Amino acid sequence: MRCLPTFLAPVLGALFSFSGLAHASSGWHGHLAVEGYGSLLSGSESSPLLGLNAGWAVRAGASSGRWGAFLHVEQNLWRGTEYGATTVPGALNVGLGAELRFADGRIRSSATLGPSLLLFDTPLDEAGKVGVFAELRPLGLRWAVSRHLQLGLDPLSFAVAAPVLSGIPLVRVQYRTTLSLEVLLP
Repeated sequence: MRCLPTFLAPVLGALFSFSGLAHASSGWHGHLAVEGYGSLLSGSESSPLLGLNAGWAVRAGASSGRWGAFLHVEQNLWRGTEYGATTVPGALNVGLGAELRFADGRIRSSATLGPSLLLFDTPLDEAGKVGVFAELRPLGLRWAVSRHLQLGLDPLSFAVAAPVLSGIPLVRVQYRTTLSLEVLLP
């Protein structure tokens, strides 16, 4: 868990640099979003409690017209698998993504792909293993709160966090609902 703050400082610095570069060309607009999500369903039919996941994310990127690109950084918190277990750190997921906007930016679809880092020791794997992360958001809604602030809702998205791919793979399939607050950079 100690690696999280050290990891986020350079990432956030790069994000702010990226958003400034995006304004260098005409028509590009930067955005920075803070998100919270929950997942009550999972791909595990044998144990419905494995589906209880939550987390937070930061997204920063730029868009021009209908298309956009972003960097996505999230901590995916998991419920432990033992009886009476509490929430465990889960995985740190980082991804590059692309989005397509409709209805004057009020509706968005996006896809994200990148690495997933295991943040805690399991009975079979040590923290620090790296696998793959993927997320698909088919339909997200955005409402303008002010000129530079938007509220977002992605009612249903599909994510796979697989920080361990060797031996016995550790794969979490999640169906998420996400709320976001997005700042549109001038």
